[in-house]
Amino acid sequence: MSKSDAGARTGRVTHCCFEHAGQILHVITTEVGVHVGMSGPFTLARSADGGRVGNLENQLAGVVVDQDGDVATLLSRWETVRNEALSHRHSIDSMKEAVDSCT
Repeated sequence: MSKSDAGARTGRVTHCCFEHAGQILHVITTEVGVHVGMSGPFTLARSADGGRVGNLENQLAGVVVDQDGDVATLLSRWETVRNEALSHRHSIDSMKEAVDSCT
């Protein structure tokens, strides 16, 4: 792959994965080891009226969570994950390095 092709690839990955308003990437390095985020993917969202909702994903289906206590549990788990993760800027730099190393 030419250097210009590699640069274009990095640019596409950067644009698609890291440069969308409202999306924040946090990378957790392998040095962290086992953490609560490994129990499965979940999404948290805030509605226009300020309410929160979560979505838990597994191999069979997604489960919508809208009860205050359940959403609070997901928020707490998210904070735990975020505390273990690199900052947004460092996460982007880490992903760019990974893309560059594959080209």
